[in-house]
Amino acid sequence: MSHIGNVKLQQMKTYNLFYASMALLVLIGCSKTDSGTLGENQEEEKSVQADYTLIVNSKGSLTGTLFSVDDEALTINPEKSKFASMSLPDLSFEENSVLTTYHKKSNCSGELTIHDFNEDSSEAYGVFSDLGACNLTAKSILRKGNKLYIAYELHISPTVDEFYVRMLDISTSEPIVVDVEMDKRPIELAYANNRIFVLGIDEDVTDENTISVIDANANAIVHSKLVGFDVRRIFTNPENNVIISYDELHSTMNSVTMAISYTNYGVGKEPNFTQSSSLHFDTIGKMYYEMTPTTYSVFPVIPAIYDFGKNLTVLYAYENFMTEAQLNFEFEVEKTTMVSYDEENNVLLIGYKKTSGENKGGLLLIKPAPEPKFLNSIDVAGVPTSIFIN
Repeated sequence: MSHIGNVKLQQMKTYNLFYASMALLVLIGCSKTDSGTLGENQEEEKSVQADYTLIVNSKGSLTGTLFSVDDEALTINPEKSKFASMSLPDLSFEENSVLTTYHKKSNCSGELTIHDFNEDSSEAYGVFSDLGACNLTAKSILRKGNKLYIAYELHISPTVDEFYVRMLDISTSEPIVVDVEMDKRPIELAYANNRIFVLGIDEDVTDENTISVIDANANAIVHSKLVGFDVRRIFTNPENNVIISYDELHSTMNSVTMAISYTNYGVGKEPNFTQSSSLHFDTIGKMYYEMTPTTYSVFPVIPAIYDFGKNLTVLYAYENFMTEAQLNFEFEVEKTTMVSYDEENNVLLIGYKKTSGENKGGLLLIKPAPEPKFLNSIDVAGVPTSIFIN
């Protein structure tokens, strides 16, 4: 690959590091904007007004802290979050302002908890109690409205497993439970166009990954397709189609026609989002996530933004927009643990773990490229895992 400073942006199919680092160097290096008269071609920048609930991992438990942003001031809200402290879940699913978690209780019981941060309310539902004595492993969960879905393996014997996707309709006082039996071992779930897409693996014949599609109304499999080897994960994009991600490319499955199109990255230009703990989209299709930067940074995980429409990646490598003093003493950044985006206020929210302790972290607020600006930061007790706009 040519020296990235000499390669044109449109030729790379991804933002080069030189562009990202230079933009962020201005962001961190400059002080806050001085007040004064605006030029005739300038518009007064909208101030940031927002309330957030930051979820942190504090010594193996998830806890919630309320934050408020008033203009450029980031403060902890003295009110206590109604998010109940819980042990780290076995599975979790985030959508909009709702967090759904699954905790295993025994070999054949578990609990799904839904916390709505807009309503600041929580509900919990037991699952699998109808199976009696058994041995199972839950693999993936998702939520859509009043319906919860959980893919699981039922271990019949040391050599025999059965596979299911369970639907819980929680719109009634007594949840309605329906199991759909699968013929492939399930890995992950995604929802689009009133259909559940199940990533699985064909262990009996090809060892390829599969996508099985369940009609959410009929609770029946309506389509199945082999999708090659080494699929890392699936998820739904803002266009309500399903992204099937591999290391070197991703494919997009149309949730209506089931047709598949492919996007190749090129060597050295992979966006590397397959290992991110969470993926956050804005309305125009940009995705905010934690990235393993390979050769682009000495840090093991950095913030990144991937634009699916343009196949472009913006990398926020810490050493390119923080001084040595900031890295070692002020921010003490070890690695990124959370990336999100407040679209209404155009604010990038970056959570990170500190080098000074296992239970120390911080939150950075910045305006993203192309006109980045450092807004504020705050230390937190615990390591940030997710953030929700209240």
